[in-house]
Amino acid sequence: MARVLRTALIASLLCALAACHRHSLIIVPASAPGDPALSIAGDPESASGATWTLVGTLDGTTVDLQGILLKPRGRGPFPAVVLSHGAGGNAQSYGRALGSVMRTWGLVCIAVNYTHVRGALLGAPGTLLQQGASPVNAFRAHAAVTVLARLRYVDVRRVAAHGHSMGAFVTTAFVAAYPADVRVASHTSGGVLLDAIHREGMPFPSVAQARRIQAPYQWHHGLLDYAVPFLLDRRFDSVLTAPHEGHLYRRLRHAEVATDPEVLSRVRAWHDRPRNVQQPWWKGCDAPGRAWRVEVAHVRRARRAGPTTETHPSKPARAKPELVSRVGIEPTTRSLRGCCSAN
Repeated sequence: MARVLRTALIASLLCALAACHRHSLIIVPASAPGDPALSIAGDPESASGATWTLVGTLDGTTVDLQGILLKPRGRGPFPAVVLSHGAGGNAQSYGRALGSVMRTWGLVCIAVNYTHVRGALLGAPGTLLQQGASPVNAFRAHAAVTVLARLRYVDVRRVAAHGHSMGAFVTTAFVAAYPADVRVASHTSGGVLLDAIHREGMPFPSVAQARRIQAPYQWHHGLLDYAVPFLLDRRFDSVLTAPHEGHLYRRLRHAEVATDPEVLSRVRAWHDRPRNVQQPWWKGCDAPGRAWRVEVAHVRRARRAGPTTETHPSKPARAKPELVSRVGIEPTTRSLRGCCSAN
C-alpha cells in the first residue's frame, strides 16, 4: 500500500512539474542594447497560445504592452500576421479566436491590446481618448512587429496585418504609418470618413492615411452592418492607390463578417503566396512607385433575376457577394495573393 501511495505521489509531482514547465516564463534576449524587456508566458503552440509582455522604451517611447501569441508546430521560420481587435474586445479574445484559425494556415499570429480594450489593462502608450486609428495604436501594432522580429521562428520579411471594426481602423493607420512592417493587409468592417466630416482625434482613419498605404489591401463589409456603415469601405476603396480588392456581403451583419468562412477563405487567398517565393510583392514592376495598371471589375446584382450567381456544369448556382473592385498590377497578380504563405 505504501508503495502504491509513493508511486501516486511521484506521478502527481511529475505532472505538476510538467505543467509548470509548460507555462514557465521565458525572457527573450534583446536584439540590441536598450530594447524593451520581452517575456513570454506559456506555449505558443498550445491550443490557447501564450501571452507576452513588452516593457521599457521603444524608439524613444515608453511601452507597457500585453498580448497573445500563437504559432504552428515546427521550427519555422513562419510568416506572421498582426491581428487587431475591435472596441469592447481585447487581444486575448479576438487574437485567440481568429489566431486559432490563421495558425492552421501556417501563420504565427500576434495580437496586442489597444486603447479601446475592454477586459484587460490599458497599458502604454496612449489613453482612453486615443482610440481606433490614433498614432499611439499604430505604434502599438508596430511594437508587435518588433516582438515578432525577436522570435527566431518568425520570418519578419513576411508579415501581414488584419483587423475588425475598430481594429480595422487601426490596421489602416498602422499599414499607412509603417509601410516597411507589412507585406499585405486586410480588414473587415472598416473604412474611412469623408474629408469634410473627419476631424483630428476621431477613431476613424482619414483619406490621407488611406492614400499612403503601399501594401496590397483587401477589405470586406456586410450590407447589414449598422455599427460601421459599408459606405466607409466604399470610400476607402475609392481613394486607395495600392493594389486592392473589396467585397460586400448582402446577408452579413457587423460581427458575422469577422468570422464568416467565405470571408476568411478570401482573406487566406489574398495572403497566400506561391511556394518558395521570397521576392518583394512589387517584383515584376520597374519600381514600387510605378503607376499601377488598373483593372476595375464591377459585378452588380441583376435587377430582376435576384442575386449575382456563379454557375458550374456540375454544381448548383450559389449566391455570391458583390465584388466591388479589384485593382492590381498585372505582372504580379499571382504574387499579390500571398505574401504570407508558409508553403
